[in-house]
Amino acid sequence: MTKSITLRLPKDEYEAFDTICNQRGYSKTGKIREFIRDMVKDELKTAVISAKEWRGISSAIREIERGDYVTLGDLKRDFAEKKLARKKGGKKRKEISG
Repeated sequence: MTKSITLRLPKDEYEAFDTICNQRGYSKTGKIREFIRDMVKDELKTAVISAKEWRGISSAIREIERGDYVTLGDLKRDFAEKKLARKKGGKKRKEISG
């Protein structure tokens, strides 16, 4: 299961981040994931968590490192494709029954 984070930045911070990512060929989403992953790894050294929580976190970190994640663009595209398929399916039913 994936979760989403919406991030709002002041215009100047966004433009600086966007410029650096574009100049260096970074994916903005990938860079943000990298920042979060590095922060989590550093903070986990002092965090108090259960064994079950640690297994979940470790599993998620491995998924990210393997590249097993979905971008917002992927989610939007999948949603649009499903919506279109439902519309096409609805039209077919009307044509068959009409």
